[in-house]
Amino acid sequence: MTEADRLFAYALKRVNDRQQAEDLVQDVLVAAWENRENFEGRSKLGTWLVGIMRFKILDHYRSKRRTPTEMRAEPADLDGWGNDPLDSLFDGKGAWKSDPNFGMKSVSNTPADDANRSDIFLYIQKCMEGLPERLSMLFSMREIDQLSVAEAAAAAGVTTGSAAVLLTRARHQMRACLQSHCIEPS
Repeated sequence: MTEADRLFAYALKRVNDRQQAEDLVQDVLVAAWENRENFEGRSKLGTWLVGIMRFKILDHYRSKRRTPTEMRAEPADLDGWGNDPLDSLFDGKGAWKSDPNFGMKSVSNTPADDANRSDIFLYIQKCMEGLPERLSMLFSMREIDQLSVAEAAAAAGVTTGSAAVLLTRARHQMRACLQSHCIEPS
């Protein structure tokens, strides 16, 4: 596998768009070529290129943040709870309607560990596609790329407090999605 193939796989996992991943690889290779005199050889070439890729991905998310996106209009919930999909997880007193740990045995490692398991990553990727764009971006930067909450918040253009709340929502939605798609092993 070439360095370009590794960079493409890395980018595709983070942006979930083949064309954008290809563009990011090209941007990284051009940036690496233009700055080749700065590569001191203290790390492997691949490590240096992935470092450049991380910044290119952050730039990609920052530029998307500046581009208005269309808000999805969702029908109002008739029982008075509102539109939040998380509301369906709790009863009127705020207690869980079902066991929040059901189905999580197969995904109990850290998100980075699970991302390295192809079967789990497919479920994670599908569930991330169902998240709203900002939640998906924050979840990916925090849980997969392991940026700090402050770094992820800055890249997404939200406050650290808002990012923490949004990450909690993303985790709950990911948990619900994974529980509905993963079968608890016997």
